[in-house]
Amino acid sequence: MPGDHMDDLYNAKNPLVRFVHRQRLSEIVKIVPRKEGVAVLDAGCGEGHLLAELYKKNDCGAYYGADVTAVALERARERCSFAHFYHGDLSHLDFNDGSFDVIIATEVLEHIIEYEEVMHELLRVLKKGGVLIVTFPNEVLWTVSRFFLGRRPIKIIDHVNSFTPDTMKEMVGLAVVKQRNLPFSLPFSVSLGSLIEFRK
Repeated sequence: MPGDHMDDLYNAKNPLVRFVHRQRLSEIVKIVPRKEGVAVLDAGCGEGHLLAELYKKNDCGAYYGADVTAVALERARERCSFAHFYHGDLSHLDFNDGSFDVIIATEVLEHIIEYEEVMHELLRVLKKGGVLIVTFPNEVLWTVSRFFLGRRPIKIIDHVNSFTPDTMKEMVGLAVVKQRNLPFSLPFSVSLGSLIEFRK
């Protein structure tokens, strides 16, 4: 079974690419509270890399992954036997209202045409007072960086949306707890991506 796209990035031969994506995981793990029974949903979990890192920090949490890709979920189940997985569309999640303390959507929304429907659903299953963590790439900078890495600077084919911190905050509509550009705290215009922590 071949690895998924994110698996290729986390283990890329290019040290810059590898650093950027592993740094993103590290920043997310720092935010998720380390307490017993904390319910965490990785929306668009892919092969479960983030869930595995979260479990290393807190093995007393209740971890869930949701993804539309069956092959990726099969690998995630192998990697994360401690977690529960849901196969299906993120805009129609089979969870009760207010099920999760923390929901994470990392590098997901740029792949989804109906991203507003997905966000509405994520907010439905997030508890009042819960934390939503969203990360997304700076499409322009990734295109330029491909050029400097000797790769043709083309639009990433499976990205159907692009966001800025302002457009993301307007779309989510929750209070912002923390905003950080990735992998370094530089202006978004010269950063490769952004992480925003919201509270419901």
